[in-house]
Amino acid sequence: MRKILFIIYVFIVSTVTLATDKTDKQILEELFRNTYQFYQMLRHDNGAYLDMVKLDGDTDRGSVANIGMGLMSLCVGHEMGWEPDAEQMVLKTLRAVVGEVPGFNLDRNAEGCFIHFYDINTGAARGNNFSPIDTDLLIGGALFAKRYFHNNADIAKYADYIFNSTNHALFIGDPDKGQVALGMNKDGTAGGNWTIPFNEYMIVVWMAKNQAADVNSPAHKLWANYYETPENMKHCVYPAKNGNDIKVLSPSNTRFTSMFTFIFNHNFIHFFSDSDAYIDEMKSAMKADSAWWADRTELESAGKQLYEWGTGAGVGAPNNRYQVDRICLPDNVGTERDQNPNRNVSPHIMAGFSPAAPERVKQDLLAIYKDSRNIGKVELKPGVTILWKYSYRDLNWKPNKVEGVDYSCMLFGLAALPDFLGPGFFNVYNDFFNPDPPQYVSP
Repeated sequence: MRKILFIIYVFIVSTVTLATDKTDKQILEELFRNTYQFYQMLRHDNGAYLDMVKLDGDTDRGSVANIGMGLMSLCVGHEMGWEPDAEQMVLKTLRAVVGEVPGFNLDRNAEGCFIHFYDINTGAARGNNFSPIDTDLLIGGALFAKRYFHNNADIAKYADYIFNSTNHALFIGDPDKGQVALGMNKDGTAGGNWTIPFNEYMIVVWMAKNQAADVNSPAHKLWANYYETPENMKHCVYPAKNGNDIKVLSPSNTRFTSMFTFIFNHNFIHFFSDSDAYIDEMKSAMKADSAWWADRTELESAGKQLYEWGTGAGVGAPNNRYQVDRICLPDNVGTERDQNPNRNVSPHIMAGFSPAAPERVKQDLLAIYKDSRNIGKVELKPGVTILWKYSYRDLNWKPNKVEGVDYSCMLFGLAALPDFLGPGFFNVYNDFFNPDPPQYVSP
C-alpha cells in the first residue's frame, strides 16, 4: 500500500512540475502571446473593437480609443508572425471607421471628432462624449499602421483621410495655460472643460501641432510653451523612505498623474520616444511608483513583495468600477487625498515601463507571474491567462472585466522588451509625419 501511495505521489509531483516548469523565456512568450490574443477577442467581425472583455458576461460597447490600440496590436502580431492577415484586417477596420462597412456608421461630430463609446454593431453613439484624446488614439493607431504597412496605398489613403478630416485646431484652448479640450459637442464646439499639462493629452497637442501649417498657431504655441521640453512643466517630488527624492513630471507640485500617461505618450509620440529627456522622465516616474509601493510597509504582513508595483487605470477593487489610480505624497496616504486607497496593483503599468528599464521590468513581471499566491492572474478563456490588476484591499478580489485601452500598456510593454521587438519598433513606426520610409531593425 505504501508503495502504491509513493507512486501516486511521484506521479502527482511530476505532473505539477511538467505543468509549471517553464523557462523565463517561455513564460514571457506565453504572456505576450496571450496578451495579443486578448486584443483579438476584442475584435468584432465588422473590424471595430469592443471596449473590454467582460469576464462575467458579454458587452456590445465599442471604444474609439481601442480601435487605435487594436490597429497597433495587428502590427505587433504581424511582426511577431502571429497574424499573417493583419494587413487586410487593418484595411477592414479603417473602412469601418470611414463608413464603408455596410450597417456600421461610427458617429463623429461636425468637425470630425469621434464619439468615445459606440454600439459595436452599428457605430451609433453611446452617450454624448465626443472625445479629442480617444479620437487621437484612434488616429495614432491608423497612422502607425500606415507607416508599418508603408507600401499599402489604401491604408495610407484611409489613415490620412481620418487625420485630415479631424479639425484639431478646435481641441486647443489657451496656449499660455496649456489648455486642451476634454470633450467636444455635437456641433464641433469645445465642451467647456479643459485639461492642462502634464498628461496623455500631449498626444492631442502633438497631432494638432503637426496638422497646423501656421507655426504661430495656438497648437504650435502650446507645444513650445510646455511640451518642447519637460523642463517647461511642473514636477512633484516624491520623498522615498530610503532618503531619495524623486522628481516626477506632473500636473502640479502636489499631486501625481496616473502612470499610464508616460506609457501612452511614449507609444504614440515620436518626439517623446526619441527624446533622452523624456525617457529620463519616464524612468523617474517608474522609480517613484515602485518607491511608493516599497514604502507600503503596512502591507508586508499581507505578503507584499518589492517586485509588486504599478499604479494605473482600469477596473479596481472592491466594487469593479473603473478607477484611475495614482501614487500620492506620504502625508496624503490614508487621507481623502490618497488616490489609490484600495491598493490596486497594476502589472500592466509595470510592463509599460519596459522602454525605460527593460531588465527590471522583465524580472519583476516574472516574479509576479511565479508568485505562489497566484496574484494578478486572469484566465480569459481555457489556456489563455494574462496578468491584470489585483488589490491589497482584498487579495481574493477578482476583476470582472479587462479594459482594452488600459491593457495596451501590457501588450506594447512586452513588445518593447529587447527579447521581442524592442523599443525601436515604436520609435520607428510612431514617426507618423516623417515622409521617409521606416527603417526598423529587430533586436
